[in-house]
Amino acid sequence: MSSAATTATAAVAKGAKPFFRVTLVRSTIGLPAKTRQYAKSLHLTKLHRPVLMPATASSAGNLLKLKELIKVENVALPRGISPQRALYNEKQARKPFDGFRVIGNAVPKTW
Repeated sequence: MSSAATTATAAVAKGAKPFFRVTLVRSTIGLPAKTRQYAKSLHLTKLHRPVLMPATASSAGNLLKLKELIKVENVALPRGISPQRALYNEKQARKPFDGFRVIGNAVPKTW
């Protein structure tokens, strides 16, 4: 068992909710319309953009239909945090520091 799966399993035991982080890594161009509809129904519209889905049997079955096109990881989110917020926090953590902060305006307002 991989360390990520072990970590996710341990986190679920502590009360976190299990999720699948699904990333579309191959394009749906040229594939049958039904396959493209499955990808769109799972909100996989852009390449390399992760989507968090609850780890249930039904979502796992839907992911099997696209197994050649996607990358799936097990993720455990703490209770009380939404999947959208978790993705936003990850994106903010990856952004580099600008090197400066705007504290205020140096020129006072005169009107």
